[in-house]
Amino acid sequence: MTDTHNGITRYNNGAIAFHWIIAALVVAQIYVGWTFADMERGDLRTEWFNWHKTLGFAILLLSIGRLGWRIANPPPPLPAETPRSEVVLARINHILFYVILIGLPLTGWMYLSTGKPSLTSATTPLIGGLAWPFIPGLPRAAHGSFEQAHIVLVWLTYALLILHVGAALKHQFIDRSRIAGRMPPFGVRKSR
Repeated sequence: MTDTHNGITRYNNGAIAFHWIIAALVVAQIYVGWTFADMERGDLRTEWFNWHKTLGFAILLLSIGRLGWRIANPPPPLPAETPRSEVVLARINHILFYVILIGLPLTGWMYLSTGKPSLTSATTPLIGGLAWPFIPGLPRAAHGSFEQAHIVLVWLTYALLILHVGAALKHQFIDRSRIAGRMPPFGVRKSR
């Protein structure tokens, strides 16, 4: 999962593509999620909800793909000068991101699979006429628990995003460390 560029061991192009595509989808998902949640019931809300589900399933599939990619292509080592505490926090951050990027869509899928539409259909509609299967056999009594788990993971996502983006900005602009160069397009800029 590594490539050396200008003396910086960075993630390879596959890992970079997974990172930025998933990041863009997460930003879009946050916007769609907040927008449709406040809409009155009707066709427009249904269309936005279908977008929410479509983005969620795309994030799920890409995150599983990214995890497989990471297992097959280990990430680059952090620079030797990285403080031990930051190494530990980086590992925890990455683990939590995988838990959330896979767990959040899964809890949404479980929530959908235990709702009323799952009693009359085997699939839930997505955009473009696509459909996604419900998970069979889940207890309907767990519907509220799946919803609450989904909501908790949404808020944990916000906290993790703030931590992740904040750390990236700190490394890039305050520390001017080589860590930021591991995930292009960022990197250490020379002073003028």
